[in-house]
Amino acid sequence: MPRPEKVAAVEELRERLARASAVVVLDYRGLPGGEMADLRRFARRQGVELKVVKNTLTRLAAQEAGIGTVLTELTETNALLLGEGDPALPFRVARECVRRYPTLKVKAGLFDRAPVSAAEADLYANLPTREELLAKLAGALAGPIRGLAGALSGVTRKLAVALSEVEKKKGAEG
Repeated sequence: MPRPEKVAAVEELRERLARASAVVVLDYRGLPGGEMADLRRFARRQGVELKVVKNTLTRLAAQEAGIGTVLTELTETNALLLGEGDPALPFRVARECVRRYPTLKVKAGLFDRAPVSAAEADLYANLPTREELLAKLAGALAGPIRGLAGALSGVTRKLAVALSEVEKKKGAEG
């Protein structure tokens, strides 16, 4: 019979995995405790949660959450970066964590419930944020309008120059 604290830990992790838009599995072997605490603080400041849970409990929670495809293959030491909202955020945070702490390795992940290999993780980390995409869209929409405004102002400018020349000519004749 499972102990109540383990049942509670599996239930809590299942809820977090079900809510998460993305999960990144990191191998943290060789990372000292002090650096792990710094890593947790960094992840929290970025809006991502770093969770270290026993592999068996993670497997159970992943199967209960319906995402057992990737998380059932866990071996060795693993930390989970869980993110809600922007699904690319945990991958960006993982890339920054690996840059800061070279002993870390990205093992796998889930992007909007789709399995992601370690090789694909960097692709997801390079996806633009929602704000960047909105800014690009606004720029793309504003471009033709700016062009039209420039063309119309050019026509009115040419008309003003032509009227000015006509006025000079009439002033010289009269």
